[in-house]
Amino acid sequence: MALFVWTVLSLCLPAWSAVQVVQPYKVVSSNGTALVQCFLHPQPFHHQSPLPNNDLSYPFPEPEDLRVTLLRGLHGSTKICSSILNLTGPIETGEEGEVQCSAQRREGALELTVSGLRATDTDLYRCDIEIFYPPPYLRFTGNGTLIHILGSSDCPAPGAQRQISNKEDEGEEDEDEETAAPVSVPVIVLVVLVLFVLIVIMYLQCDRGRREMIRPVHTVDAAVFSSYNLA
Repeated sequence: MALFVWTVLSLCLPAWSAVQVVQPYKVVSSNGTALVQCFLHPQPFHHQSPLPNNDLSYPFPEPEDLRVTLLRGLHGSTKICSSILNLTGPIETGEEGEVQCSAQRREGALELTVSGLRATDTDLYRCDIEIFYPPPYLRFTGNGTLIHILGSSDCPAPGAQRQISNKEDEGEEDEDEETAAPVSVPVIVLVVLVLFVLIVIMYLQCDRGRREMIRPVHTVDAAVFSSYNLA
């Protein structure tokens, strides 16, 4: 009964009870894997060497089952990955995803190994620690660590990028020339046909005009000739 009351009261108490999660300022990764240390202050692990100026004692039972989650951003709640850790045994599980986390306790800190990072993932990340057992349930969030992921070596060098760009431009020009060549032939043929039709039309009109001019002359001559014979 006393344990139940203590659990209920602890859930009602704020989690800022002098316990903080301290993280290093910056971590640099060159292979897509970063190691982030999350220190609980004051430390609950009494058998570990204490932090400097650690005169306070951890006010809760020493944690056994907990989960460490990596949050992206200074104030955001975007979860990148998480890992469940059992401090009394070898049980440690992590969620599968593009970015994976693996937590372990070492030298008074919770070390979170983050893998699967890319250069575009460079950002501020905070450790979110949830303690499930023993009661009470506790949750603490760190001050954040800047994880700087260097560019991957798979990316081509600037000179290679320029060569690739030049080859792509040359390929586009060749395609344009190939496209323009078959298009120009039909255009020329069409122009020739149009000119030929126009020439034929003009010739027919001229020929018809000549015939119309010649016919009245012959008619007049025939009429005059017939009247002359009658006379």
